[in-house]
Amino acid sequence: MELVIDFDKIKDPSKREWLINSLKLMNIGFQTTEKPQTHAQYNKDLEKGNAEIERGEFTTAVDLKAEASKW
Repeated sequence: MELVIDFDKIKDPSKREWLINSLKLMNIGFQTTEKPQTHAQYNKDLEKGNAEIERGEFTTAVDLKAEASKW
């Protein structure tokens, strides 16, 4: 059986990442078809990231090192 996923239909990047991680975790083989990101989508992602930073939704390098030391 072959599973083909059209990632272009999954607009939310976090949902795409979750799906890939879930399939890998369950050792389910899959094949993806994905088109390159458009310039407009790239800019939209940058704007979204900048908005998160402005809201204070980020992790500093110091915080990340502290969190990683608990792993």
